[in-house]
Amino acid sequence: MRWLGSAEKDSMLFNNSLRGSKYKTQNENFDYKKYLLEQKKINKEFLNRIKLLTIEEVLYLKLDSIATSLKGKLFGFPIYKLLPDICKEAIILYALTSTKNKREAANILNINIQGLNSKIKKYNINFEDIKNARQ
Repeated sequence: MRWLGSAEKDSMLFNNSLRGSKYKTQNENFDYKKYLLEQKKINKEFLNRIKLLTIEEVLYLKLDSIATSLKGKLFGFPIYKLLPDICKEAIILYALTSTKNKREAANILNINIQGLNSKIKKYNINFEDIKNARQ
């Protein structure tokens, strides 16, 4: 990269190419964070505070709040078995939100488009419901 000038190096460091693709599909305007903000499930203060927590801490707090609301009765609920699917769904939502098309999302996840489509179907991710909720 010695042959690149300073401006070219800077543009490479801050390249937002995942959002600027010429290939656009239904996840082009898919922004789950914006959806959660509009639904008032989160706010900007929450987003600022969650940056201070690890994923493990956020997961602990979520499980603790569920257990508290059920009066500690999580017995028999297969949390350990369901956890991989919960995490995979969150990662797929992130990939779809941070890209403009499924091809790029599949590349982030290192799976093919057919695999991504099957995961979208498995986790019942519906772009239209989120778009309609915004209107």
